[in-house]
Amino acid sequence: MRNKKFLALSLALMLILLSVAGCGKKEISEVSETEGSQNDGEVGEIATIDKEQYLNLYLLAEPTTLDASKGSDGYSNEVLNNVLEPLTRLEEDENQNNFLAPAGAESWERSEDGTVWTFKIRENTWSDGVKVRAQDYEYGIKRSLAAETAAPYAYLLTPIKNASKVNSGELSVDELGVKSLDDNTLEITLESPTPYFDQLTYQRVMLPQREDIVEAQGDKYGTELDTLVYNGPFTLTTWVHNSELVLTKNDNYWDKDEVKLQSINLKIIQDENAIYNSLSNGSIDQAIANKPEWKDMFMKDENLDHTEITTQQTFFMFFNTQDKVFKNANIRKAFSAAIDREELANVIFHGVNTPAYGWVAPSIIIGDDEYRQVAESPVKKLVEDNKDPKELLIKGLEELGMDTDPSKLTVKISLGSTDQWFRTYGEYLQQMYIKNLGINFQVEQMEWPVFSKDVEKGEFQIGYMAWGAEFNDPISLLSLLKSDASAIGTGWVNERYDELIDLSAKEMDPAKRLEYFKEAEKILLYDEAALAPVVYRRTNVFSYKYVNNLGVTPFGTQGYKYGFTQGR
Repeated sequence: MRNKKFLALSLALMLILLSVAGCGKKEISEVSETEGSQNDGEVGEIATIDKEQYLNLYLLAEPTTLDASKGSDGYSNEVLNNVLEPLTRLEEDENQNNFLAPAGAESWERSEDGTVWTFKIRENTWSDGVKVRAQDYEYGIKRSLAAETAAPYAYLLTPIKNASKVNSGELSVDELGVKSLDDNTLEITLESPTPYFDQLTYQRVMLPQREDIVEAQGDKYGTELDTLVYNGPFTLTTWVHNSELVLTKNDNYWDKDEVKLQSINLKIIQDENAIYNSLSNGSIDQAIANKPEWKDMFMKDENLDHTEITTQQTFFMFFNTQDKVFKNANIRKAFSAAIDREELANVIFHGVNTPAYGWVAPSIIIGDDEYRQVAESPVKKLVEDNKDPKELLIKGLEELGMDTDPSKLTVKISLGSTDQWFRTYGEYLQQMYIKNLGINFQVEQMEWPVFSKDVEKGEFQIGYMAWGAEFNDPISLLSLLKSDASAIGTGWVNERYDELIDLSAKEMDPAKRLEYFKEAEKILLYDEAALAPVVYRRTNVFSYKYVNNLGVTPFGTQGYKYGFTQGR
């Protein structure tokens, strides 16, 4: 997510609707000529689906851009997963287990030493009738890594040969280990065997892009409806900024017979109560509801299915280490240690989310073990070792040559939303820091695009957001804080941290990788406190019983492809 100090960030409630509904895949018949009849049979039973196939869903905010290289927010990612075809998709079986499925590539193989991957690109057509070629995937990858693009997710591609040097501008993109052998064959060469490379093949920075379209549109590419073409299950046919997006089935798609939904209406709804009311009155078909009173009400509604999901997402505060105050590690540590995470989880997040004492979220695996079960909790140790965080603050102020009276210090947090939830959250943080550190604490709320720009320019002291792992490996989150990664705008640089992440990217032994990750997380959170994890996200999803075959797994990318309604 980074390089060249480019920054397009995820909102605190990013990925709020990552295709979460349905439990296992139902087999379906062709669409009925009648309005459709409901069949509540078991999974695997033949069912007749509704004649009119559509879903009404929502996004919490406007996608920052639909340029696959330049965006990083979950809202744009949700749209891109459905309108573009990655090399592979991470789909779900009937038991909600993930498996890597062929998508834009019908097959692939790797060399004996694990460094050369060859993908056979299937026959597919862009929405404007042009053949999809291996060159489109090659161009998309190279554009994501080109220094001038400043792609926030470029760091994901560092396993590719010469990727880091291309991304830094030292080498031309022509030197990148990606090339088309012909229209249907893509070859990718890695720096060394990489334990997680196959998990990168469905990431946005590897999505195909049409060079002719990108060059013709220039800076407008990805910002408006008429600047894009599509080769996925759906096309974007309506984009009313800050209001609504409409996806429509793509009849040029290679697997169109598997796509039953004719349209998905994505309303942009920021207000929490408006979302709940929309679900209650049936104007949207699915929603996340964590507020106790609404959750309890929806649990009793016989028309709704309930799914509780543990996500791979961490909510956190991050510090501008180039700021005159937060360039000091002891001050950053004081602000992290002063957070009462247990109370915050219960009061602000209604006991749904759990306190975060590490950066890597639960359920992420290292070898055969869950990482959080075998790694230490550096934030918990920070809190235990500093019972009075005000002492750390005073020490830091002294090191900076500033007035050591905390009451003379004014600090501001920037929040990327103007809704009531963020207002309540800001007020809570204000009271907490005044009580625990004795400082003047200000809260500034702004719309997400303004927040993103301010962070990109380094015009903030403390920011707040959430980030979810892109794939099931600790490096997915830990690599975000490398010095060549600009997704989280801390401006923090630590050479040993960078070295540890680089070592873990090449190491095939899980035990050695674990040791690298543990040391890196300690540097990040205990020694330097470049950011302060707050809670890990759990969520309660409610969808109407007629909604079927939308994925539930946090890493999955099957999107709306197999979705359908039965008995609306």
